Amino acid sequence: MKAKKYRHADLERKRSIFFQIGLIVALGASLAAFEWGSPAKGMKQVVIDDQFVEIEDMMPITQPEEPKKELPKPIAIEQIEVVDNTEDTPVDLDNFSSDIEDHVYEIPDMPVEEDEAPVTFIHVEHMPEFPGGQAALLKYIAGNVKYPVICAESGITGRVYISFVINEQGDVVEAKVVRSPDKKLSAEALRVVNNMPKWTPGFQRDKAVRVAYTIPVNFVLQ
Repeated sequence: MKAKKYRHADLERKRSIFFQIGLIVALGASLAAFEWGSPAKGMKQVVIDDQFVEIEDMMPITQPEEPKKELPKPIAIEQIEVVDNTEDTPVDLDNFSSDIEDHVYEIPDMPVEEDEAPVTFIHVEHMPEFPGGQAALLKYIAGNVKYPVICAESGITGRVYISFVINEQGDVVEAKVVRSPDKKLSAEALRVVNNMPKWTPGFQRDKAVRVAYTIPVNFVLQ
């Protein structure tokens, strides 16, 4: 025999109502859980007891006043007498005395300082001149140069440039090789130049001066 349910006892009809009530309860519990929280950590309320608080009166900061300086008192100026300076003032030379005795001081002569490095000119008004002129100079070099045997056997030729200075007396000084193809040729050219006779010195403003000079010595095999 099948059990028969009464209509007022059938709970299936009230399922939707129970479902809505359950949703409302769950939503309210969720909201209550979010609203419920612990107090913030680290925040403490500071209580100030007015009985122990003492307020000091602030004194205003003021700068000390500088002492007042007294004004200088005016100086009394007596009457000034104006004198005409165009008139000659008489001087009594007879009664004039001086404590300075007459004495003659001798000033010694200052020594003449010689130039440590004499000036050497390149071009002057009157250039130095070899005795007899340029032609005599070429003849002297050609007649006094001896070709080194070693250089002649080796076939070494070339031109040796010698620079030197004609001093104030016309002597040949400070001779040196400027350019040369061989040491043996350089030595021979220096020997010939150092044995030159005196030149006529160069002049600048009517004064004998040192003048630099350069000549070539040509070595050619024939």
